[in-house]
Amino acid sequence: MTKYQKIYAICGMLSPIVFNLIWIIGGIIQPGYNHIRDDVSSLMALGAPNKLLFDIMNIINFVLAIIFLIGLILVIKELEGPIVGPVILLFGQILGITVPIFFPLNYGGEPTGFTGMMHLIIVMITGFIALGGMIAMWRGLRKVDEWKGYDVYSLITFILTLIFTMILVVAAGSEIMGLAERFVIIVNGQYIFVLAFKTYHTNG
Repeated sequence: MTKYQKIYAICGMLSPIVFNLIWIIGGIIQPGYNHIRDDVSSLMALGAPNKLLFDIMNIINFVLAIIFLIGLILVIKELEGPIVGPVILLFGQILGITVPIFFPLNYGGEPTGFTGMMHLIIVMITGFIALGGMIAMWRGLRKVDEWKGYDVYSLITFILTLIFTMILVVAAGSEIMGLAERFVIIVNGQYIFVLAFKTYHTNG
């Protein structure tokens, strides 16, 4: 077993929980926030009333995911499996953490100005990276006996993520954008959680 493996795994399980708490808490404490209509990023936009709280939570989410994926790389490597998938996913999380730190949406949650445009660009890039990581996990995990079945799971998650992302693109700016985004968030979040749960119970 890789040293600190269970700690890495716990970080991975906590990451999506922390992120989902952002929009759950936001819906409770931020007046006028609508889960069906509003995206999560608007909670962290310039001038948002609880921006600092949600920025901190989002950064914690990314840090936890990064720690987990470093651990996943070590676990897969110890099992002599390909590490391309977790490396791609790790790169996406490292790029993603720049969003809450440097590139919030503009006032009112609008993707305007330099930071707003960079926010959109980076979110789109990280989305493609996540999809690429899932495909790489699908191909790589087939070669790891301890992780048999999780290759198919990765492929199914890729398909669902792609479908919900396409729905989100169509719904962008509409009254159901927030709802469409929630499906993408939940599918991606459960993927990290399940991989982390499996890592916790994996014997090297």
